[in-house]
Amino acid sequence: MKVLLLKPYSESHYFVSPVGLGYLVSALRKHDIDVELIDGVKDQFTVRRMKEKIKKNPPDVIGISFFSSDFSVIKEYVNAIKEINKEILVILGGPHVAGVKKQIFEDFNNIDFAFAGEAETHFPLFLKKIQNNEDYTDTPGLIWKDRDQIKMNPSYFEEDLDKIGLPAWDLMDPRTYPKAPQGAVFRNWPIGSIVTSRGCPYQCTFCAGKLTTGQRIRKRSIENIMEEIELLYNKYGVREIHIIDDTFTSNKELVKGFCAGLKERDFKISLTFPNGVRLNSLDEEMLTLLKEAGCYAMSVGIESGNQKILNDMQKGLTLEIIEEKIKLINKFNIDINGFFIVGYPTETKETIMDTIKFARKLPIKRAHFSTFLPLPGTKATALALELGLLPKVDMDKLLYTDAPCPPKGLTSEDLKRFQRKAFFWFYIRPKHMIALLIEIKSWAHFKSLSKRAWDYGIKRVKYP
Repeated sequence: MKVLLLKPYSESHYFVSPVGLGYLVSALRKHDIDVELIDGVKDQFTVRRMKEKIKKNPPDVIGISFFSSDFSVIKEYVNAIKEINKEILVILGGPHVAGVKKQIFEDFNNIDFAFAGEAETHFPLFLKKIQNNEDYTDTPGLIWKDRDQIKMNPSYFEEDLDKIGLPAWDLMDPRTYPKAPQGAVFRNWPIGSIVTSRGCPYQCTFCAGKLTTGQRIRKRSIENIMEEIELLYNKYGVREIHIIDDTFTSNKELVKGFCAGLKERDFKISLTFPNGVRLNSLDEEMLTLLKEAGCYAMSVGIESGNQKILNDMQKGLTLEIIEEKIKLINKFNIDINGFFIVGYPTETKETIMDTIKFARKLPIKRAHFSTFLPLPGTKATALALELGLLPKVDMDKLLYTDAPCPPKGLTSEDLKRFQRKAFFWFYIRPKHMIALLIEIKSWAHFKSLSKRAWDYGIKRVKYP
C-alpha cells in the first residue's frame, strides 16, 4: 500500500513544517506502510501538479490535512483525484473535520473516509484492515458513509505521546524552508517547530484547538522532547526552536523539565512561542527559567482591550492581569507580540477602539490584529449564527486578512478599516517601526513581511 499525505497548497504568509503529518508518517512507517509527505505550501504543489503525479505514479491512499480556509482548494484536489482515478482512497482529517464532523460528507460527497481527532494510533491499523478486507467500522475517530447513512465514531486522544515516536523530520528538513516563519521574525536559522504537549482545558469561545486535540493536557516526557531537539540540532543544524503547543506554560513541571534539559545539554539555540502562551500562567520563576534557556520572545493572547468582550470570549483574563503580566515579561527583556481580535460578534465600534487604544498603551514590541473568524464548531460561531450575523459559514472567506463576520451595525469594509487603523496606529510610532526594521534578515524576509502588511493592513476586501 502506497500512501501520500498532503498539506494543501495555499498563498500562505508563512512556512512551517507540517509536524502533525510528520507524526502520522512515523506512525505509518511502524506498520511498514510506504508513505510520502508533500508540503504543498513549500513545494508549490498545486492541483495541476497533483494531476500530473497521479497520472504518472498513483498512490493507493491520499490523506489531506484540512484547515477550513483550504476548503475550495481541497475540493479541487478531491475532484481532480477522483476524475483521474476513482480507485484512490481519499481521506480527510485535521481541524476542519473535527469542527464539522459528519457534515464533511455533505460538503465532500466523493471522499471515501474522514478522521476527527488524533489519528496516529488507529489510522495505520485502519489502513491494514482496508488492505486485508477486514471490518474497519470500530476505528476511533472514523467518519464514513454506510449506504445512505453517515456514521462517526468518538475521537481518540493518545495518552502516551511518547509512544507515537518523533515526527519524520527527514521529510520536513528545516533547512529547505524559506525564511518566512510563523511568527514573522526570528533570531537564528534554521528553525525547528516542535509540539511538547497536546490538549487545551480553556474555554475561549473563538478557538477550535480543543476540538482537534481534546481538553485534557497530555505531555511528552522530557527525554522524548530532548531526543527530538538533539536530532534537529545535530542532524539538521537547527539553531532556533519554536514551541507551537497551545498550552506549554500551563504545565509548570513541563516548563521546568524542558528548561533543565536544555541547560544540561548546553544547546546554543534561541527559543520562542509563535502560537502564543497563556498570560495568567506566567510567573517570575517560569520566566527566569525560560530566559536562561534562550527565550528571547513570546506571543501572548490578549484578544481585546474591553473587559466585557474578554468576558464574552470566556478568556479568563482581566485588563489588570494583562497589564501586570506584560510588565513582568518586560522585566526579563523578552520581546512581546500581542494577539488581538477585531470584530468579535458582540463588539461595537467603541469596544474595537478600546482594543486599538489598549494595544498602543501596552509596552509590547509587536501586535497582530486579526478579524474575527467564525470557525466551525466553536461557541463564537454558534453565537454569530444565533445573532443572524451570517446565514451560514462561508469557508472561502475564513482568512484573518478578510472580515467575513462583522458585528451588528458594521460592514466587512468597516472591520477592514479598523484593522488597518489598528496596524497603522500601532506601528507608525518611530520606536516600533525601527524595531521591526532591525529584525529584517534579508531581502526575501522583507518581501515576506511586506506581503503580510499588504494583506492585513492595505488590501481591501469587498463582499456583495
